[in-house]
Amino acid sequence: MTQPLRTLNFKELLQKTSFRLAMNVYIAAILFNLYYAYLSYKNGYIESFILMLLPLLGFSLSIYAFVVKRNYLFGPYFVFVCLGSATLGLTYLEGIMAGYYWFQFGLLFSLPYVIRREVYFKKHTSTLYAIILAFILLTFLVSPMYSEYYKDLTEEQIHYRFMLNSAVNFGVMMVFSLQALSYNKSVINKISFDKINAESEKDRRTRVLSNLGHELRTQINSINGVTKLILDNESEEVKNKRYFEILDHCNNNMLLLVNDMLDMHKIESGLFELSYEPKVLFDFLSKITVPFINKAEEKNLELHSYIDPKLKDLVVNIDEKRLAQVIYNLISNAIKFTEQGSITFSAQINNTEEDKVSIQFMVQDTGMGIAPKNLKKVFESFHQIKNEKNPVYGGTGLGLSISQSIIKAMGSEIQIESVLKKGTRFQFPLNLERGILTSKTSKFEDAFNDDFLLKLNVLLVEDNMVSMMYAKKLLEKHVLKIHEANNGIEAIESIKEHKKINLVLLDLEMPKMNGFKAIKHIKKLRPNINVVAFTANIPSTEFISKLDSLGFDDILSKPFSKQDLFEILKNYSKEAVS
Repeated sequence: MTQPLRTLNFKELLQKTSFRLAMNVYIAAILFNLYYAYLSYKNGYIESFILMLLPLLGFSLSIYAFVVKRNYLFGPYFVFVCLGSATLGLTYLEGIMAGYYWFQFGLLFSLPYVIRREVYFKKHTSTLYAIILAFILLTFLVSPMYSEYYKDLTEEQIHYRFMLNSAVNFGVMMVFSLQALSYNKSVINKISFDKINAESEKDRRTRVLSNLGHELRTQINSINGVTKLILDNESEEVKNKRYFEILDHCNNNMLLLVNDMLDMHKIESGLFELSYEPKVLFDFLSKITVPFINKAEEKNLELHSYIDPKLKDLVVNIDEKRLAQVIYNLISNAIKFTEQGSITFSAQINNTEEDKVSIQFMVQDTGMGIAPKNLKKVFESFHQIKNEKNPVYGGTGLGLSISQSIIKAMGSEIQIESVLKKGTRFQFPLNLERGILTSKTSKFEDAFNDDFLLKLNVLLVEDNMVSMMYAKKLLEKHVLKIHEANNGIEAIESIKEHKKINLVLLDLEMPKMNGFKAIKHIKKLRPNINVVAFTANIPSTEFISKLDSLGFDDILSKPFSKQDLFEILKNYSKEAVS
């Protein structure tokens, strides 16, 4: 047999309640055994006296195996076999009514408790149970009701033995019962304690990741602002524009990685949610492959798109950004794993009803394909497809896992079909409710150009110099006037001083006074002024509800584009002059 406890530390063992209990039980058993042996010897029952020595031998061998040989497994076998043999022999000699069989039931009762405490013992459970049951069965099969061996053994002596054996075993069972209850109570308390700690740790991790995400997105917004300003400058004097295009590309990828990590944390924490709004899907689906045209051309791949014309006049309730995230992930993966051939994206109506519509989305490629054994793995977190030629393709391995979670949250599931060296098809149906466009959800028809002017006096409240510079550069040609503030206190003073300010872009995280506190004072001074939350936090329903309760009219997430900014501002401009 193996000896799994060679490295026992007895100082640590002595501190364990279970070990001290075991030692106490062993000492008590030896003392009771000596008393039984004395009783048999005194009354002249020499055969019973010899049998009484068997349990002593078992206890001694068990202690020797445990203390000297450091082997836990031999000990229980010695005790069970020796005690079983002794009780079988004693019951045969003195009769069933003497009650020695109670020791077998005591072992049967205590065994689950012992096993639950010692993991090394688990695989021997069946064997030890079989030993006990075999001895119990033999005891009742071969033993007489009253002693036929000792003719002079009176009923009074038999009843005394029965009472003594019953009392001893009742005491043993009570000790194990109380200890087991105590142990179970401690386990329940530990589970409860661990649950509270886990929830606390979960909250702490959520706060840490939220803060980390906010800081990372703030820095990404700064890089984004500078690169956009340079790239939007059409002057020939700007040198090395190609390098800034690369920087912009890397910055966008970094933002995707940060968002993926935050999304995965939300999914694992149960905080992931969708935000449905009425949208005309055709408008954004018809342009969804545009960002991938250059990537496809770089690999000499054909990029096809088919959008069902019936979608043109169809308004549905959908989280457009999350759906776009899924489609972007699928198309990006298709291009990544395709070396020649084509990638096709399609969105086609399956079925229409009065209040619902079913749309089938599909992304198909002619790439390397996926082995059957890996089909389920592609949706696992941090799993990446590998092959011999290109072991690693980059990324976090979160894209498909997040995409599947998004589609499941929408009530569907991404299906995958693939043939090695021929290609892969990802597809999923969505059953969407029809919606109605409102003034807030409908977009302005005019294109973004440098000729429009919004009748807005904007107060820009931002403590980050780069974000301030980028926002000012975007706004300066398209609003009447820009006022600046670096914190909530300055914003309040500016509101008091400049009565013509009719829109505030208010950062939430600032020194001295943050946006959460500042808006209360701003709305108290000017209840009808429009205030847009300017934040690097990823909006959630809870977060948006909090902003709404504080009086914010809208939210602009960093990093933001020119289009993001003016789509919001135009909703609050009474008049746009071209």
